[in-house]
Amino acid sequence: MTNNSAPNPTRRLTRLARAALGVAMALTLGAGVSCMHIHRDNPAYPAAAVEVRAAMRDMRARPAGLDRPVLVLSGYRSPSGAARALAGDIRRLTGADEGEVATMSYMWADDIEPLGERVIAFVDERWPTADPERTTEVDVVAISMGGIVARWAAAEREPGARRLNIGTLYTLATPHRGARLAEAVRPDAAARQLCAGSEMLTFLDEELGDADYEIVPYAVLHDWMVGATRSSPPGEDPIWVPGRIGLAHHMVSREDRIVADVARRLRGEEPLGAPSTPPRD
Repeated sequence: MTNNSAPNPTRRLTRLARAALGVAMALTLGAGVSCMHIHRDNPAYPAAAVEVRAAMRDMRARPAGLDRPVLVLSGYRSPSGAARALAGDIRRLTGADEGEVATMSYMWADDIEPLGERVIAFVDERWPTADPERTTEVDVVAISMGGIVARWAAAEREPGARRLNIGTLYTLATPHRGARLAEAVRPDAAARQLCAGSEMLTFLDEELGDADYEIVPYAVLHDWMVGATRSSPPGEDPIWVPGRIGLAHHMVSREDRIVADVARRLRGEEPLGAPSTPPRD
């Protein structure tokens, strides 16, 4: 008599293979969707994707150099890869020497204030100066929380405190007005400092009037972590681009439109985009 309830090895392997295939297809589909851009016209950034790529090829073919060193700062608990990749783009698009562009990451840091001190020490070591009050002047390209770290390091925190000397601060999806995600998840001091209305952000907003450097903020739509409408200081609009489904915030430093515009500005050339009000987060 045949035992129909006995396990069939062939059938089991077939089920496992189908399940594995389903998981692989779901992951592939998810990754593909996450890399897709949602088209959205922005009259303040009229260059199409093909024009942006052409502008990047032109910049690579015409090295221009930099007016001052560039420091690339990473985001909240971000590994160093994104900052290094962005620094590489900046070097290639400007023709900067290797020593003119540096990166700083801080994956395990959980408090913005000591991070600001670390940034100052890093710049002093990398590009020393005899100035007793401020570091060598640098342009800063900051991913997400990196923009808040830079603003804190440049602020007059207390009498006699050494400060970061910024020429221009380019911020990519920085939560100048507080991060949307921080309203729900605040696991450490840094996350709490990124909440709208926090003591940190309130202090930095009060310092805006005394800042002697320009902030050029960029934003991506579909940014569920920060929000495009929060990615610029109060009273200012960001330069926004459409962004990607799902990973808009995580991929902000890989957006060609943003990278190309930053590079044009670092080269002292006509930018591709201008600030305008984002239509949505």
